[in-house]
Amino acid sequence: MHRISVFCLLACIALRSSAEPIPVAPYRSVTEFGASGSDDRDDTAAIQAALAALSGAGKPGGVLFFPAGRYYLKESIVVTQSGLTLLGEGRGSPNDRSVMGSVLVLRSAPSATAVILRETRFSGLRSLGIVRADGPVPDVRRREPAIRLEGTYHSFVKEVTLASVVSGIEICDGIAPVVEDVSLKGPTGTFGVWLHGSGLSGGRHRKVDAAHFSRISGGAGDTDDLEWVIFGPNVDGAKIQDARFVAGSRGLVLRGGDESKGDVRPKYIYADKFGCDHVNDEGVLIEAGNDVFMNNTWIGQNKNASGIVVGPRFTGGALLTDTRVRGAGGHGVHIQGGKNIYLQNSLIGTNGTNRTLFPRGSTEAAGILIEKGVKNLRVTGGGVCPLYESGSSALQHYGVRYLGDDEQARTDSVRISGVDTSGNPVPFVPSGLSLDAR
Repeated sequence: MHRISVFCLLACIALRSSAEPIPVAPYRSVTEFGASGSDDRDDTAAIQAALAALSGAGKPGGVLFFPAGRYYLKESIVVTQSGLTLLGEGRGSPNDRSVMGSVLVLRSAPSATAVILRETRFSGLRSLGIVRADGPVPDVRRREPAIRLEGTYHSFVKEVTLASVVSGIEICDGIAPVVEDVSLKGPTGTFGVWLHGSGLSGGRHRKVDAAHFSRISGGAGDTDDLEWVIFGPNVDGAKIQDARFVAGSRGLVLRGGDESKGDVRPKYIYADKFGCDHVNDEGVLIEAGNDVFMNNTWIGQNKNASGIVVGPRFTGGALLTDTRVRGAGGHGVHIQGGKNIYLQNSLIGTNGTNRTLFPRGSTEAAGILIEKGVKNLRVTGGGVCPLYESGSSALQHYGVRYLGDDEQARTDSVRISGVDTSGNPVPFVPSGLSLDAR
């Protein structure tokens, strides 16, 4: 009886399948609509015609395929259809024609933005390169991204290289955007990835929720004010992992916006294996936010500021584990405000290396500097030491320095324990800061 039931069920499924075929999303190539992919003819109209054909196909989603080639654009491509993938044949090398791939070349365009995804669901880009071929841009355009996602739902940017663009990827509003395997080569604008919500708008609060970024890298040229990853106001959950950046201004920035206009500071921020080298300013700057979790963060040789700064508008809590900071121009870690902050197993050393900020012989630089007013802070495990430099050649003077006295440290519950600070001229101050002697 059981076998007969199973047989009947399978037969019904087969009959239904033959009567009601599963709809297949359309698949079209831009070359069908006249795109040349030769980089010497404007392909904008052909790509727009292909998008129009897919949106009018009457079937869900689709794939717009870009065979290997270089597609010249002189205006932004706007995608409004859900379930649509702009698919290339590999991202190629935007600056080397001999390396095959699918590259969008933005040239002589009024905007620095190549692709816009607007109010889409499950749409995105995959296996493409984007290069900007024009010269320098006016300052007013330096915040224009190569790719912009506006109010999307589960949209994505995967396996994409952005070369010589102004800024990288901007995500404004939406749920669960995904950015994976993205390389930013020589951006000249103000950000690599910028995530933010528009706040109170149209009678409701607009935000970005549950964003995910992984395997992102970037290197900058002469630009000094490029911030690689910015989590702005109205971000409610974001994770970034396996990210590394070189040069520019800052690695990771959390900003709170204008609270008087209803902006909400970023919260539930996760960073795992995030690193930056040779940035000019802070490696990580947390201007405002709450509920921040960072694991395996490493910062090397940032020139003009401290390695990690937690600002006075931070409300807490934060858990920073396995942090590595070496060669910061200022302090290794500077805690300016907040509460419920935990630093675990940090290795910090040879900071205060900017002789303008801390001249030779200065007694100001610290591995970890904690301002008065910080509450419920623990520093446990790891070490704060000069590492390769020692004695008179080490500018870092304090291991851990708290700017309050013993009584305030007890009142505000600021304590260190199990931290090796012995390589510093002053291991920690004040004396009541450490729990180890008790």
